[in-house]
Amino acid sequence: MEKGVTDSAAGKLQMEEGQIRYDYIFAGFGASASLLLLEMQRKNLLDNANVLILEPDNKKINDKTFCFWATEDDPIVSDLGFLVSHSWSHAITGTHKKAVLKPYRYYHIPSIQLYSCAGKTLEKNKGCVRLNQPVREIGDDESGLFVISGEQKFRAGRVFDSRPPVFIKPAEKETHILQSFIGWVIRTEAPSIDENTINFMDFEVEQNGGTQFVYTLPYSIDSALVELTRFGSDEINETEAKTQLEAYILKRFGAFSINSVEKGCIPMSNAKINTIDLPGLSHLGARNYALKPSTGYAFKNMYRQAAEIANSLAGSNKKSPEKLNNSHAKITGSRFAFYDALLLWILNNNPESGRLIFTKLFHHTSLSKVLQFLDERSSIITEFRMFSRLPLKPFFRALLQRTDSGLLRPIILVITVLVLIAQGHGSPLQFYSGYFLFISGMFLVGIPHGAVDHLLETGKWNNPHAAGFIIRYLLQAAAMALVWLFAPGLALFIFLVYSAWHFGQADGQLLGFSTGLSILWGSSVLMYILGTHNLETNAILKFLSSFRIPFECPATALIPWLIFAFLRRNYALAITVIWLSLSSQLPLIFAFGIYFIGQHSCTSWQQICRYLNLSNKRVWLHALPFHLSAWLLMAGFLVLWPVNQEATVFNRWAIFFIFIACISLPHAIAMKKVYSVKTG
Repeated sequence: MEKGVTDSAAGKLQMEEGQIRYDYIFAGFGASASLLLLEMQRKNLLDNANVLILEPDNKKINDKTFCFWATEDDPIVSDLGFLVSHSWSHAITGTHKKAVLKPYRYYHIPSIQLYSCAGKTLEKNKGCVRLNQPVREIGDDESGLFVISGEQKFRAGRVFDSRPPVFIKPAEKETHILQSFIGWVIRTEAPSIDENTINFMDFEVEQNGGTQFVYTLPYSIDSALVELTRFGSDEINETEAKTQLEAYILKRFGAFSINSVEKGCIPMSNAKINTIDLPGLSHLGARNYALKPSTGYAFKNMYRQAAEIANSLAGSNKKSPEKLNNSHAKITGSRFAFYDALLLWILNNNPESGRLIFTKLFHHTSLSKVLQFLDERSSIITEFRMFSRLPLKPFFRALLQRTDSGLLRPIILVITVLVLIAQGHGSPLQFYSGYFLFISGMFLVGIPHGAVDHLLETGKWNNPHAAGFIIRYLLQAAAMALVWLFAPGLALFIFLVYSAWHFGQADGQLLGFSTGLSILWGSSVLMYILGTHNLETNAILKFLSSFRIPFECPATALIPWLIFAFLRRNYALAITVIWLSLSSQLPLIFAFGIYFIGQHSCTSWQQICRYLNLSNKRVWLHALPFHLSAWLLMAGFLVLWPVNQEATVFNRWAIFFIFIACISLPHAIAMKKVYSVKTG
């Protein structure tokens, strides 16, 4: 036990089954725990409380530098101002341009100051015990919360866990890199340091396959912390850091001596932290997602979390302390988390862009606005202006890699529809560009997505069964063709029913629908496309059967689906509804083609590739023989199908749809196997 905290204190504690029970146990005694203790003391929550601190490090040295920016009226300044050793009003950024931080100042608190102050708070309370040993386990049982340290089991009404976070292996589209640093507190032989100006990021150093910069905190005209920092998947190399720091300091400040060395490594991650949620257990600091992934700054977040928890314990906050535990879903759900994720992806996959991005950021945006943005208090307009001045290529690549195709594709389809509408209804430009998209889309994915049905049973072409497969497939298509010849009304009904079912299956799996909702969606889409093009649809139906669509569907008919999408927060569905609604302003063949190719065929293709566990290229090559055969079959179909009326464009489209109906039937049957497996 620590000096100043006696064994007699432990003797006064409540005993349960031979085990000591405390009011509060702190698993870890770093910055977040120290800040919480100060807040609890400020609200008199430690009076007569029994507190156990479990921390393997005695915290007797200045192991970290805590910095933050704030306005002078910010509560953090009034609450912690007595710990501040230095503050600055000016800064130099990556452009070497000196800037005023106003309305902010940049504050520095030595870690030893914070630890010592929290330690003295403990010493004032005779019910506090501090053990220099690590925590092995935190859990609960029928007797409540427990903490195991060494061979001892301790119990408490509330446990605060501030141990270093353990990150779960990053999922797809998550990034985990490191911010590692080595810094020297130096004294120069000559007064060569501007003591009023910090240097946030000086990129005039070797990048060494990462994003590296020098960060300088001046303490006086001849003393400063000069730190080489690296953002990257691997830690900074100490030998290289020593060489770079020495060269940098000699060039900037002249001859110097080293007073002390500071080094560390901070995770920059949007991956999930491995934590447990138990009644009475509060997570603190980095374990409670206090670290901002894109910068590594955490001190202000730790302070805010400490204040919220202390207010909750004091009864001035209606939320219970464990309700203040952050979840991964909550932390990654904001637009700022999205920005962080893009930058992390760039720093990990395209690190050479880091230097350019930060340099452009500081060159075109005032430092105060950058700090406001990093505090996540900027407006969307400010953010748009800021991003518009950054290099777009790395962010666009990151966006393409990270954005779920279920969201990205509808956005592309919105743009496609708007471009076609802008070309003018029925204009030559719209005619040629629309048919170019339709024909190329049918060649790339429209026909190929239905030409790999031979792979769905075994995952490969099985020659012994080839003849049987081809005969069975052609017989099903031929049966549908016979129905069209002798009972076109029935054929049309069958075609519409299984098309709605098949379209709904593909979209429903993508959009997360139940079976019933999928069929309703497929029916809605099919009837909407046909009903918003009443005249064209009936002109084609004239050559198919006696059936006509007796109504014209309004362009607003999908609004219930849009409301449903927003209620369910299904933004992929919302954007899909928007482009479908816009497509009502295009000719029928283009509206149908954009849905059939851009939505249905692409979705089915993606699901087939996942089901077969094959690349796009391999699946396309497997499809090629049947793909080419389908085009030949379609050409013969258009020539040989009996036509009683004068050939017109609508007549030809009618025959085309009959052909699609015939080959779609065996395809829809084959795809049942894919849709019975969740392909995600």
